[in-house]
Amino acid sequence: MGPCCCGVGRVITAPSSEFARGWRTLAGCFLGIAIGVSSIYFYSLGIFIKPMAAEFNWSRGQASLGAFIGTGGAALMSLPLGRIVDRVGSVPVAIGSLAFLALGFGALAWFTTNLAAFLVVTGLLSILAVGSSPLAYTRLVVAKFDHRRGLALGIALSGTGVGAILVPRLLTPYVAQHGWRSGYWILAETIAVALVPLAGMLLQADRAKATRARVLPVSVMIADPGARLLGCIFFLAAVAVFGTVVHFVSMLSDWGLAPATAGALASLIGAAAIGGRLLVGAMLDRASLHRVCAGLFATAALGIALLGVGGPSLAALGAVVVGVAIGAEADLIAFFVARLFPKPVYGQMYGALYAVFLVGGAIGPLLSGYLHDVSGSYRLSLLVMAGLMGLAALLAGHLSNFHSRIA
Repeated sequence: MGPCCCGVGRVITAPSSEFARGWRTLAGCFLGIAIGVSSIYFYSLGIFIKPMAAEFNWSRGQASLGAFIGTGGAALMSLPLGRIVDRVGSVPVAIGSLAFLALGFGALAWFTTNLAAFLVVTGLLSILAVGSSPLAYTRLVVAKFDHRRGLALGIALSGTGVGAILVPRLLTPYVAQHGWRSGYWILAETIAVALVPLAGMLLQADRAKATRARVLPVSVMIADPGARLLGCIFFLAAVAVFGTVVHFVSMLSDWGLAPATAGALASLIGAAAIGGRLLVGAMLDRASLHRVCAGLFATAALGIALLGVGGPSLAALGAVVVGVAIGAEADLIAFFVARLFPKPVYGQMYGALYAVFLVGGAIGPLLSGYLHDVSGSYRLSLLVMAGLMGLAALLAGHLSNFHSRIA
């Protein structure tokens, strides 16, 4: 709101007072997202593809089925989980899901003896751990922040950037030296250690209260033209982003880079993601949503195309450009839902759009893996992903006409 609505005093003091009141919630959400399924799990997927494929004699497409099953299972549970979060609150869902994520990593190390076992454990992990995604945490932030909601979301969601930096840089050489099973054990132990202080932070913070929101039928969501457009945009973007990032370490390895070098380059995505989330979050508080979204996805398309054309010579530049752009996708979903739909159904609408996003995320790595198998390299895959992201940018230009019919 501008000064004419609220008065100069409120405009100046409200943002700082929001952060003074909500810093504990923000810190807890940052840590929870940093060790959650959208951070540690997502950014470790590509590290395990090549060593597991080598041990079990899988193709890259078969090894990519783990990402397909994992993101597909999360997509299946996102809408039901959104309804649960709206009714029981975010904190118990987030804490319980992180505990299941730690158990899931341990199960992957212990029970994976063939492709079928790997996919079954991955499916169970994704279903039980989806509550550690941004869905639960962004609801806490949206309830606490108003004037600086975009920046607050950017800060909380930059936790995924921390995972994107540390996981490739530390885990890639560790797995190369000690094996992929040890890598999964390390991830399980990391979450278990961090879970105790995180639970204390979230339980002490003022939480978003549960509501008696009505259950929105899926037919109502699908009937909303703006929701359909948003779903299409984020589906295309997810196919492109997941299809690129999950295979990034394997791609660099194919280009002849050592594991430590590949991990360091992959961590650039995380560093850029943090900067992108903070920058875009601040922009969302001041600029039009559709222009920010379209510009972001156009930048991502350029970064992916650079990787496809330039190969290893442009790996660092491509990683930075892609990282800046992908760093704010979850911010955009949360911001669109918070601004354009009623607050009592935030969890349901976020869950629905996040489910569509994850379906795209399930398809992307699988598509990239099989395009690699067919063409013998990742160049064709990268060019396809760049085209899909460019299409998402074009569609985002039409978001200025968005008016939700859901009341």
